[in-house]
Amino acid sequence: MTDRQSNATIKRDGFHWGEVAGLIALAGLTLLFLAFSWRKWPDPLIDFGRELYTPWRLANGAVLYRDVDSFYGPLSKYFNAVIFTLFKPGLMVLVATNLVMFAAIVTMLYLLCRRTWGIVSALAACAIFIVLFGFSQFVGIGNYNYATPYCHEVTHGLLLCLLLTYVLSGWLKNATPLRSFLAGIFLGLTALLKPEILFAAGAITTVAVIEKCRSSRRIGASTIAAWTIGALLPTIGFTAYFSIFFPFREALSLACRGWFSAVATTRFTGDHIQIDFLGFDQLWKHFELHAFATFVACVLIGLIAGAAWASERIRKRWLSILFGTALTAGAASLACFVINWNEIGRCLLGLILLYLAIQAVQQRNHVDLTRRLIAVLAAAMMTRMILNGRIYQYGFYQAALAAVVIPAILIGELPRRLRLRGKGTAVLLTGIFALIIPGIVMLASQSVRQLQLKTLAVGEGTDRFYAFPEQIEPTGKMVSVISEGLRKEAGGRTLLVLPEGVMINYLARLPSTVAPFIFYSAVTESGGEEEIVRQLGRQPPDVVVIVSRNLQEFGIQRYGEAAGRGKLLLRWVDENYNQIAHLGGDPFDYRERGAIILTHK
Repeated sequence: MTDRQSNATIKRDGFHWGEVAGLIALAGLTLLFLAFSWRKWPDPLIDFGRELYTPWRLANGAVLYRDVDSFYGPLSKYFNAVIFTLFKPGLMVLVATNLVMFAAIVTMLYLLCRRTWGIVSALAACAIFIVLFGFSQFVGIGNYNYATPYCHEVTHGLLLCLLLTYVLSGWLKNATPLRSFLAGIFLGLTALLKPEILFAAGAITTVAVIEKCRSSRRIGASTIAAWTIGALLPTIGFTAYFSIFFPFREALSLACRGWFSAVATTRFTGDHIQIDFLGFDQLWKHFELHAFATFVACVLIGLIAGAAWASERIRKRWLSILFGTALTAGAASLACFVINWNEIGRCLLGLILLYLAIQAVQQRNHVDLTRRLIAVLAAAMMTRMILNGRIYQYGFYQAALAAVVIPAILIGELPRRLRLRGKGTAVLLTGIFALIIPGIVMLASQSVRQLQLKTLAVGEGTDRFYAFPEQIEPTGKMVSVISEGLRKEAGGRTLLVLPEGVMINYLARLPSTVAPFIFYSAVTESGGEEEIVRQLGRQPPDVVVIVSRNLQEFGIQRYGEAAGRGKLLLRWVDENYNQIAHLGGDPFDYRERGAIILTHK
């Protein structure tokens, strides 16, 4: 059956009972892994506090980039601020919104995979996405999930990119003004998020335009106009909003922060960190590891495909069954005892690029073009980890699409490419599932075991979440004690947390008097620390909290060791504040996990 016939059958038959059962199973998987991870998603100190603090401030009248800073574009921050305005601030309010977003992402992923690789592939892809990337924790820090992402720009961006891919798939078939406008608006919205999101959206848009031009179909003026209006509208809207508070040129620059800062991304995180993220710290070594991982993956896929092809030529039924059983046992053994699934991300980009190379020489029917768009999006999302591919940490969104698209290709496309029939297809699918299911189970079990360790309650009511207990990681306990104590004695005061800790500001409902939410790295380098000290001199906070934070990745061994690394801030605090409480060890030494609380003299 051809792809076109297969899709026609799906459209004619609609949802059959097997598909309905599969969708129910996906919903059950989602509920199961939500239960395993319930309220255990965020880190108590790092990153996610910003995702609560910023919309809380904006919902109470603050202006982004003036009263509260952000590294990224304004869309997600103001979207969450609207949610807090409508439903009141609360971690679980934001989680509920994010779960709706997650459902939308899974739905779009399902529809795209179903359209291009069929029902079984779509169900498998979504199951992998839910189990491995939805609510898991593979590293010590939380936040790398779709309930409490380290920044909402990435989850909102993934949804927009999937919507854009879906619209462009239809646009390639019939470029109506409405589809052009929607493609433009989705691309324009990604420009208000993060540079890598805009890059991914721009990549699939570029591929779609090239394919449209290659088809010799003329793109009308109305189509171009509709796309241009859609692409510019989001930025124009935010420019108009910021013009209320800033001069026009500055307002335009702030509306473009999501992509305008791309050329200066290292301003926020430091060159060496970006190099590590990309895998360029040991370029040749990482290249070899990724090339080898890709080669091994290709060999395994080739062996399974070869066995499936050979099985069709075995006439004796008992020998065919024995052959299939041996293949399944061998694949499962490799999965259980040989493959390091934590590092499976190393082969993903290579496999996607190989698939795109094969696609480049294939016929270009509509299904193939849609497959190409999805694969381009998967590859583009991995650009920030080009030689450091990983499914953990930022891999929850950067590598997730590649990790689910590759099985979809193997399940839904490879049998047709090999021209397999019933017996060969069964052997191929059995071998593939025997290879990947043990890996999924082992990774999921690893995540569940780590999440089960989180038993310490932090925050109250809709803000409650669970962190590691004090004997494993004292930070959660410190954040809980400090924020609870400050909230009880708040009285409309202000709070500064050094070097990072706006989660405490949010839980205590105490705003900072300055816009930055971290006080290290590029924020304090190149004269930034002196400017912050001047601002604090004009608007000193009532309370200062200094809490341990591991800053080794930023090249800081001990906070306050030098100018640009907290020294000037700590000197200003020492001159103007008295210590009233001390928790744990030395707060300037991340290994001792301590905190001090100071009030203005």
